[in-house]
Amino acid sequence: MRKSMIIIQLIILIGCMTLNHAQAAEQPDVKVLDIESNSVILEKDMSVLFDREVKKAIKSINNITIQASPLPKKGYLIKVPLSNSIKVKNKWFDDFISEALLVYNLEDKTQHRLILYNDENTPVFFDILYEFTTLYKELNLEINSE
Repeated sequence: MRKSMIIIQLIILIGCMTLNHAQAAEQPDVKVLDIESNSVILEKDMSVLFDREVKKAIKSINNITIQASPLPKKGYLIKVPLSNSIKVKNKWFDDFISEALLVYNLEDKTQHRLILYNDENTPVFFDILYEFTTLYKELNLEINSE
């Protein structure tokens, strides 16, 4: 009886350790995708700085994108999961978000975009006047204008 109790406790301990390890592995990362090659070129651990930069980008929204094909042919897509959901409310969007996608356009450096997903998981594209300098320094990413 005593031996079976020890085995049960050992199984529970191993289960808890495995669960904690799995949760740590699920911690979302900031990902940078090259739009042209459609591949992830960089991953970085989430930090509060990324939350601040997403909030700055949201504040820099100046219009909703009306182009049929809003993604450029050359550029970067930066997927930023937020540490906490935030409420975004403007004349085009009124919802909570848990991640944002920033689009850096290499072809026209004045036409950057922000993609937010509403509660129906529909992407909404915005034109932004956001300066990417701080974000790129944190990501240690060099911008090639080829």
